[in-house]
Amino acid sequence: MKKFRQLFTKNNILSGIMIFVTLALLAFSAYFKMIPINRTLDDDYVAQKNVYAPYDYFDEDGTNTLAEKAADETAPVLIQRYDATFSAFEDIALYFDETDAIREAIEQNKSQAADFTAYLNNKISTYILQSGKKGIAINSSTANLILAGLSDAQYANFKSIVTENFSIIQNQDVFEGNRDTLLTEFTDSTKYSILDEELNELSVRVVTAFLRINSIVNIEETAALKMAARDDIVNNQAIIINEGSLIIAKGDVADADTIRILDSMDLSGTKNFNEKVFIGIAVLLILLTVPVIVFKILFSNKKKYTKRHVLVICFLVVFLFAIVFLIPNEYKLYIPVFLLPMLIAILVDEKMAVIVGAAAAVFLGFIYRADVSYIAILITGGTLSAFFAKRINVRLKLLASGLAIGGFITVVLFAATLAINGSLMDKISDMLALLVNGMVSVILVLGLLPLFESVFNIITPFKLLELASPNRPLLKRLLMEAPGTYHHSLMVGNLAEEASNEIGANGLLARVGAYYHDIGKMSRPLFFRENQGSEENPHNKMKPELSKLVITSHTKEGDEIAKKYKLPHAIRDIIYEHHGTTQVKYFYNKAVENNGDEVDPDAFRYQGSRPRSKESAVVMLADSVEATVRSRGDISRGEVEGIIRKAIKDKLDDRQFALCDLTLKDFDDISNAFMRVFGGYFHKRIDYPEPQEGLANGNKH
Repeated sequence: MKKFRQLFTKNNILSGIMIFVTLALLAFSAYFKMIPINRTLDDDYVAQKNVYAPYDYFDEDGTNTLAEKAADETAPVLIQRYDATFSAFEDIALYFDETDAIREAIEQNKSQAADFTAYLNNKISTYILQSGKKGIAINSSTANLILAGLSDAQYANFKSIVTENFSIIQNQDVFEGNRDTLLTEFTDSTKYSILDEELNELSVRVVTAFLRINSIVNIEETAALKMAARDDIVNNQAIIINEGSLIIAKGDVADADTIRILDSMDLSGTKNFNEKVFIGIAVLLILLTVPVIVFKILFSNKKKYTKRHVLVICFLVVFLFAIVFLIPNEYKLYIPVFLLPMLIAILVDEKMAVIVGAAAAVFLGFIYRADVSYIAILITGGTLSAFFAKRINVRLKLLASGLAIGGFITVVLFAATLAINGSLMDKISDMLALLVNGMVSVILVLGLLPLFESVFNIITPFKLLELASPNRPLLKRLLMEAPGTYHHSLMVGNLAEEASNEIGANGLLARVGAYYHDIGKMSRPLFFRENQGSEENPHNKMKPELSKLVITSHTKEGDEIAKKYKLPHAIRDIIYEHHGTTQVKYFYNKAVENNGDEVDPDAFRYQGSRPRSKESAVVMLADSVEATVRSRGDISRGEVEGIIRKAIKDKLDDRQFALCDLTLKDFDDISNAFMRVFGGYFHKRIDYPEPQEGLANGNKH
């Protein structure tokens, strides 16, 4: 009876409500996706019956579209500028005259110049410079071709084609709105008359440089003409569908305008609700949920799923099936279904990701009435997606895994097609779709992950790595304001990560939590020994009770700073819990010396919470051990091991680990891990001799 009552905890009730709402949403979306009955158009937009207009209907959207088209086709009112046309002809004529002169000079000096090559190169450079000033960018190869590479006949033909075609377009009305079009016409007209690619490109550059705008659009008169064209359509040619008019005949394929009209007139058809089908869908969903719940029960001792985890899973499932509902069935292979197991693996747990992904795969196969190969693709691809997502800590590497996922599911389809003796040629487009699917799923995961991290306040390996960067503002501030604390935190991070990995906890979380665990010391850094250097210890002039308040306040102040900088709750828990409710023994003993046995031992304890996670407990031990070892200076391996064992025993005796699931074997593993990290303390150092005074000053003897 007690176990039965335990099922109805607040957490379980809220989780049950979320699951029920999710299943209801899935059932309705699947029903309306699968049962398109009594529709006017089928999935291929073929009319299922004759459709007549039940009333007179003014197609406002269609009329406006026609009106805008008429306005766009209205020719603008132009103001001519004949001087621009004359100037253009003069400029292009001058260009070719200068080209003629340089060609003639080169021809005359072929036999006269002592060094003709140098002379030619000089002329080419001059020509390039002159052309550039006219807005014609050419290279030395093109300049050499036009000046010395063409015969007189070839050059005359080129010049004739360019000037004639230029004359044709320049004599037209050239304005801002059509200049590019006229240049395109010139390019098309010379495509087959100037076959050499360099000359053809040069002709386009010449014409582009000299084509002048010779007409200015009269904006007011043009706008008036466009408005008149619109009004003519609206007043005289409006699209009106009269009552009784045939909109579409049975068997005809509806175009976009017809579909729009049917939707606007509420003639697309309705779905008559089929209770039997809906009940079948609902039962299937419940049956697919059972394995997920059984998994949760079987693995409850290894992974605690909170209502936040349930909310994340439910939201992701609804999100995916919303996409499924919106995308037409023929594009099902493009639906990024693998984002579901990937996001669940990152935000919740990879095992839960696999089983939820498998259940979703079976349900999708039912919705699409798909064959076994489609379900196999979703299940195997989903499993691989969860595997990659959980084990890759760098976002760019996760992006690369999208290609691997796409390639894997493509091979699955390839093998399935061979297994049923199908045609591989018919599956090429499907294989490409699956390849794209893997990449798109990963891209969406990368885009959505920061949003989910923020909304659900769930910490991920990607977020932890970002928080571990020394360029983070808070860590840079810690380095500058409390440098001793900063370096202490780095060492604590190394210890905590190694130990957490050893006992199966989250090593990355422990390391990052350790980096931030003492940020509260920034409020009064000089009151902590590691930041004092050679300065006098301010506690020497303070009462033990006041010193205790200063020392113990850094956990609460650290939590407040973490909240201000929006650090995740998992990090804040480590900050607040890393001293638990331990006693500040130094100042307690000092108070006893001053006041005798009247001192309350509990008054000198931290007012925080005892560690509730393995990571917090490990950081507590790492913090205590590192501080003690650092304070001892030169120390042997045996002494370090003794410090570690004593720290563990003291914390156990003080019941600091009563709220976290640590075993005696875990403590032994933690001790061994600490010793591995501290191994660097015991290597022998070389005593380098002092340099001789003469050599130090740079004098050689």
